[in-house]
Amino acid sequence: MRAASLAILAILCLATPAGAHSPVPGIEGFYLGLLHPISTPAQALLMLGLGLLTGGLAKASARWLLIAFFVATGAGLLWTSGAVPDMAAFAVATLASTLAALAAGRYFPAMAALVVLGGLVVGAMSVPEGGLLRERLITMAGSFIGANLLLLYISGLVIIVKERASRAWIPIALRVAAAWVAAISAMMLAIYFAPNPSVASL
Repeated sequence: MRAASLAILAILCLATPAGAHSPVPGIEGFYLGLLHPISTPAQALLMLGLGLLTGGLAKASARWLLIAFFVATGAGLLWTSGAVPDMAAFAVATLASTLAALAAGRYFPAMAALVVLGGLVVGAMSVPEGGLLRERLITMAGSFIGANLLLLYISGLVIIVKERASRAWIPIALRVAAAWVAAISAMMLAIYFAPNPSVASL
């Protein structure tokens, strides 16, 4: 388990911000946008944290968070004030996964606030930096659909596992997974602020 976690952390550290946002060879337009929510470690951790947080609720309550995320990502796509740093995604991912680990399914207002904040960040990070308006809109549409489908699938999978598997260790395993996402996100956030360039470039 420890070796696997170190391997994941090493992979995340190897992705520089510029390289993480580079286009995927052979994929562009709508499909590039569709994959955008998992194109950087920051967004992937954020989506995973939000999925574990939302999946901690019952099905009837989780749908309200999915609706909130739907609206928030749409609002985030209207962001025109420049690129959003990965730091924002790591920060929200840390908070969301920490709440999922420590108080799964509780404090609904805090959960809703984090999901809305996460949706705004994901939407704002999905705004293309240049190109024709039509191409940008197509890519943004792909990002919007990709982000919402990803949250739906992650949270839905968590809910299904909780409801259909009666083993006592499953809720514990989900909270442990959320704790690992929180730990990796917090470590990436710490590296982001590291004063020593040799540490920040790991």
